Amino acid sequence: MEVSGLIGSGNHHLELGLGLTPHLATSLDFNSETLELEDKVVFDSLIPLRIGYRYQKPEGGFFFRVGYTPFFKVPVGGREDWVFTSIFAGLSIGKSF
Repeated sequence: MEVSGLIGSGNHHLELGLGLTPHLATSLDFNSETLELEDKVVFDSLIPLRIGYRYQKPEGGFFFRVGYTPFFKVPVGGREDWVFTSIFAGLSIGKSF
């Protein structure tokens, strides 16, 4: 889920967004009593951010967007700290109506 907004008029826009992505993930844990690895399914959550450029005509039609999309991992599922991942970007083309 993400809330995003466009700033600008005409065909060229600054796009900003903020979201929340809950999901289930697997985790490998070492059990020190049995000396075995254990698979665990944990609840995890991300907060994606978006800043980018969007070309879109006000009347609709072809659109193009490119953006920087880092995210934070929320401290759930056994993690104690927030984790920032900064290496993601996105590219989209499509048709709006």
